Amino acid sequence: MTTVNEEPAALWDRLERNRLINTWVRERCPELAARMAERSTEAAAAVWEIPVGSQSLLAVCGRYSPGGFHDWNAIRLHDSQTSADEIAPFDLARLMLDSLRQGTSDAKSQACERILQSIESSRSHAAFLSKQKPVSSAEQAERSLWFGHPFHPLAKSIVGFTSADFEKYGPERHAQFQLCWLLAEPDRVESYVCTPELMSSADAVLAEASGLSKSAIAGRTLIPCHPWQAARLRNIPHIRDDLNSGALSVFGPSGNAAVPTSSVRTIWFKEHGLFVKLPLEARITNFSRVNTAEHLARSVAGARAIAAAAEQVRAAGLTILREVGGRILRDRRDSRRSYPETGFLLRLADFDEGADPIVVAGFVERDPRTGRPNVSAIAGRHFDEQQRTFEWVERYMEVVLLPLIRLFATTGLCLEAHAQNSLVGFENGWPRRLFVRDLEGVAADREVFQRARPSAVACLDEALFYERDVVRRRFLYYVIVNHVAHVLSAVAELSGMSEESLWTASRSVLEKEAGAARTIIEELLSASFLPAKANLTSCVAGRGETPDYVMIANPFTAGCANIRPRKVEEASP
Repeated sequence: MTTVNEEPAALWDRLERNRLINTWVRERCPELAARMAERSTEAAAAVWEIPVGSQSLLAVCGRYSPGGFHDWNAIRLHDSQTSADEIAPFDLARLMLDSLRQGTSDAKSQACERILQSIESSRSHAAFLSKQKPVSSAEQAERSLWFGHPFHPLAKSIVGFTSADFEKYGPERHAQFQLCWLLAEPDRVESYVCTPELMSSADAVLAEASGLSKSAIAGRTLIPCHPWQAARLRNIPHIRDDLNSGALSVFGPSGNAAVPTSSVRTIWFKEHGLFVKLPLEARITNFSRVNTAEHLARSVAGARAIAAAAEQVRAAGLTILREVGGRILRDRRDSRRSYPETGFLLRLADFDEGADPIVVAGFVERDPRTGRPNVSAIAGRHFDEQQRTFEWVERYMEVVLLPLIRLFATTGLCLEAHAQNSLVGFENGWPRRLFVRDLEGVAADREVFQRARPSAVACLDEALFYERDVVRRRFLYYVIVNHVAHVLSAVAELSGMSEESLWTASRSVLEKEAGAARTIIEELLSASFLPAKANLTSCVAGRGETPDYVMIANPFTAGCANIRPRKVEEASP
């Protein structure tokens, strides 16, 4: 663990406790969340009793957030006979895990170890980033996530990475590295292509970035590999056999240095305008980040759907980065079998001329020196005045939320526009345009898409289409609960304004929208509850890849009539 001076360490511990308590209240204490909402004007500065199994905590709510991003302090075990300092984050996590009914004792023990690893990684990343410049550019933002997801206690846990691996490959450590390159005969590779022309162009860029000569490639297909992953290819028996026989070859590390983005496994050849989504068997948060054939097919189907709906995308007012295509190595003994440890996806970083859009997760992340969200440095003095704060929030809704709603309403396409997939271009600190990347999570309402583009449906992979209720739930969680709520919480904190007033201002922007989006907006604004992932509970129960959901009070109704939440078990899908 990195040694830090007392003041930053106290700040980081407070944020870790906030993450744990807010996650716990969201997933396990719906009645408490309802009482806080009912007393929202006096929730801050009040002492709240938080049940944890057979025990309870007493904590002062320093700042109340309708989206659940509360700030807590003076956290003590109820009826404690000691005057000790606040409970340490790891002790708090262990108390919570011990009280869960879900999961085996082994699962809880593993989760406890991973939470400790996440806490130590966060502190170590924070110590490093404390010596860097404040975030003001796209590349800095991608490498600024020392804390990460505020409702995921495993946010900075990577099982499989050593301390040395973090130093070599972690975006938080400002790492840059060359890739390794697997070469295979073309008939061993399954390709998923949006258009042949784009794929051919991207292949040429990839070959140039590899630094390998044409004679070295010799007509074989180039498969980029993360160096950490390349070292593990020999653990796959059939790949090991093929490497030993010469049927497959591995070169490198070689070529241009790549910059890892905030997702850790996606790298950016900035000078070539290309992102490469690589497989990484390390367990990042809940699961191993490999690229299966299904993942590749869904991403390319999403790219084709978006290309077919290009007119609606333009009319909606956003930019969606193009997934060019992907490839995966097939087993030479059984062509139906493929190796997700080798699957990769190419994405064009085709931003507007001169644009340097900043990932949302990076500008709502906090400066580890001050604890203030990074958007403070990006927006300048806009949050110093109430009127300009309202104008900034209204602009954000106009250029970020409304385009996503319009696209959903006119095409049935729901983009997984969460904080790590959404980038915002700024002009003089004002939000200017939304860019969305990563189409693996795109979901389509078949009925709406078929009305919009009837000739395209038959050409798209079935993995793209979901029932309307599932698509709607994904939209509400990723766009509203994960993304918009986090941004409004950060702005409220920086401006000193009540978060309720910012939700009211956002609501006013939506209410002015006419046309096809009206139905979606009315459903959103009238909903009593919104879905939120239960990351901690799902992880302990072994459902990381198919998480449970809980229902939280709709922040758009903050300040409206009081609403009682449904019980957690009724909210699961």
